[in-house]
Amino acid sequence: MWEFVVQGGPIMVPLLISSVISLAVILERYIFFRRTQNNNQKLFKKYSRYIRRNQFKEAIRDLKKERGPVARVMASGLTIIGGTGKNDLEEHLNLAGEQEVAKMEKNLMVLDVIASVSPLLGLLGTVLGIIDSFDILHLTGGVASPAQLSSGIARALLTTATGLFIAIPTMVFYSHFIGILNRRVRDLNRWTKEVQGLLEDVNIHV
Repeated sequence: MWEFVVQGGPIMVPLLISSVISLAVILERYIFFRRTQNNNQKLFKKYSRYIRRNQFKEAIRDLKKERGPVARVMASGLTIIGGTGKNDLEEHLNLAGEQEVAKMEKNLMVLDVIASVSPLLGLLGTVLGIIDSFDILHLTGGVASPAQLSSGIARALLTTATGLFIAIPTMVFYSHFIGILNRRVRDLNRWTKEVQGLLEDVNIHV
């Protein structure tokens, strides 16, 4: 591995750092999205019964054990209903929803940057490597052997290959996570409206 890095030159260092960061973010986001999956239809039906019976404390307690942004938004809405009534309910739910979206978006921009920058870093390494090859040609008075030149060019192209090797899977996972994010945001918006309607219709007894 170290020999591979040395052959590619100094540009290999930020490329390898980018690959480690990309892998870490991909694993973290994959685990996050897996853990926050939930059946929101079933969730809403279950806790609407609590809400219609004005069992807010019980609902909040059990919602804390549930997964997913819809459960947290519902718990947030129940908290304000149980504390201050229906004043500013819509604004409160929207704010809670925005916080959940921010959690889902976390670190996705990092993947986008790595996917965009890695090929450019690889290209920079290739350009620097080709410059070194021309320096060899200059120092030898234009009589460098083909083996010397081809070796230098091969080392130069190593960084481009590495940059593409990092960028391609990073972009694939970034696109995959963005697709999940968009679906969940639409789902969150839908169920936030459902929760708001349910809470606005309930009679409050606290």
